[in-house]
Amino acid sequence: MDTKKSWNDIPSLEGLQMDWEYKSERAQDRRTFVRIGKESLAKLLEEKDVFVRIVADGQTHTARLLDLSEGGLALDAPVSLEGSRSVKLGFILGQVQVVSKVEVRHVRKWKDRYITGAKFIDLDKESADFIRGLYASKVLRHAL
Repeated sequence: MDTKKSWNDIPSLEGLQMDWEYKSERAQDRRTFVRIGKESLAKLLEEKDVFVRIVADGQTHTARLLDLSEGGLALDAPVSLEGSRSVKLGFILGQVQVVSKVEVRHVRKWKDRYITGAKFIDLDKESADFIRGLYASKVLRHAL
């Protein structure tokens, strides 16, 4: 008959070293926050597109949300926001209005549009919690 093993029966790992340190090559594995893509947002919010109002350098523009995390977002914008000193944006997710300053991190021209990645600067706790909850809802929908 087998006897149960205890934690004391497991040998010590002292002195054991790895000759390499694993680092993922995938961008999503290096991100601090998990992103929710446009398609997942459309299903969760039952809206085809989420429009974002941008105020930059005294002008107002409308962009489409491409992906979202509690750390930032990606936009399909009609103008380049690169070099903008102060950028503020607002959009509605279901019943929650999100308004925040952002720091533009990168801009890539695509056809006549600009794919823009931005980091939230002063996202309020309610909005951050709601965005985090959207990701949890996405995961739960896949599990059901």
